[in-house]
Amino acid sequence: MSKKCLIILSYVNYPSDQLLYQLTEEADYIICADGGQMIARSYNILPDVVIGDFDSTSIDEKFDCLYITYPAEKDITDAEASLNHAVEMGCDDVTCYGGIGGRLDHMLGNISILSKYSDKIKLRFMDDRNYLTMITNSSIVLPKSLRYQYFGVVPLDREARGVTISGAKYQLSNVDMKRASTLGISNEVSGDAARVSVKKGSLLIARSSDIEEK
Repeated sequence: MSKKCLIILSYVNYPSDQLLYQLTEEADYIICADGGQMIARSYNILPDVVIGDFDSTSIDEKFDCLYITYPAEKDITDAEASLNHAVEMGCDDVTCYGGIGGRLDHMLGNISILSKYSDKIKLRFMDDRNYLTMITNSSIVLPKSLRYQYFGVVPLDREARGVTISGAKYQLSNVDMKRASTLGISNEVSGDAARVSVKKGSLLIARSSDIEEK
């Protein structure tokens, strides 16, 4: 049976109490990465563990849960440290709330995390306007969503071979996509769901909505 984990990160570009409470209810295990504990406290969410170096976060009252402290000078981010712990706890379906749309270096690092872990577990980063995941030599079904109207696909390798997109406004059939191309940007689900597949390579899948449409 799948074990779902929610990791609340320290920065959420577009917060949503409705989305966060939904993710909390679905989670079997909740981790706060450093400043994510401030978000959890503001929404009265009790985590199972708080992980980080706590160099930029101060809190007067700690949660009644496990705290794992890392040195400030370390080789991984608090997000990856939290993800490592989730995997150690047997979680195979992980949602990171936040981590996109803030500091660009952290966002790029989180894309690297997707590349590193997505062949081992189900992993995505999301907030109220953006959803980021990745597939490698596989496929994904994208249900029609009121939250995320658009989707785009971007190769992470030099070339993704055999890309097929069906059930979308713009469809592809067994196309080789180069990383430097913008061919896969700004698509929409046309029916109940779209399907994206790639025969060889990795595709970043981004679901988004325009600000003015929310």
